[in-house]
Amino acid sequence: MTVSRTRVNPDAPSTPGTLGRRYGGVDPEERQRQRKARLIEAALAVFGANGYHPSTVRDVCKEAQLTSRYFYESFDGMEGLFKAVYATISRELMQQTIIALAQCPPDPEKLAEASLRTFLEFIQQDPRRARVALIDALNVGEGMNALANKASQDYAQLVGTFVHQFFPNMAELGLNSTIVADALVGASNRIATQWVAEKCKTPLNEVLHNNLAVFKACIEYARRGAGKQVVPAA
Repeated sequence: MTVSRTRVNPDAPSTPGTLGRRYGGVDPEERQRQRKARLIEAALAVFGANGYHPSTVRDVCKEAQLTSRYFYESFDGMEGLFKAVYATISRELMQQTIIALAQCPPDPEKLAEASLRTFLEFIQQDPRRARVALIDALNVGEGMNALANKASQDYAQLVGTFVHQFFPNMAELGLNSTIVADALVGASNRIATQWVAEKCKTPLNEVLHNNLAVFKACIEYARRGAGKQVVPAA
């Protein structure tokens, strides 16, 4: 069967609803989970190399070495697959960031540096992640926009939690920790996007140093506004 570039679903399998048999000691549900994981991994390679819009079901299936039947077993179409890839990237970044922050001394500058270094290393290790999460995610469609906005809000909320923890007097300065966190995340995303566009030629530590300067400026502003060094809340 020819896979359409228009991403139209094929006919349903001739035996829908069957549970299948155990094969090699693996039950059908686990085999499906493994196939889905292979498709997501293959899609990262395809999207990372070609971008979302030029990519097709055929491309992903070829990379995953699976037929289109197994593609539609897990996804309705390419947008659904893209969402799964994006969600995987976002989840991995959030997990690594939380671990880095948990291991960091309770100091604003050190926490900011830990989170930024984690973000930049995450991208440098696999620039395809940035192609998906920072570039193509903005051009897929309304459904993807909502998912990307939610992921960005979750990350900003994580940053905002630490901002508010260290500077509980921000409201007295007329500052909104949510807006400040959104600004910091937005600046970091822009810096990372440009860094990836130049194929990460600038040394990571140089990018980190400049990005961290934005965070330090906000920290210093809050400290000056308080008129003293702020002690973290217990």
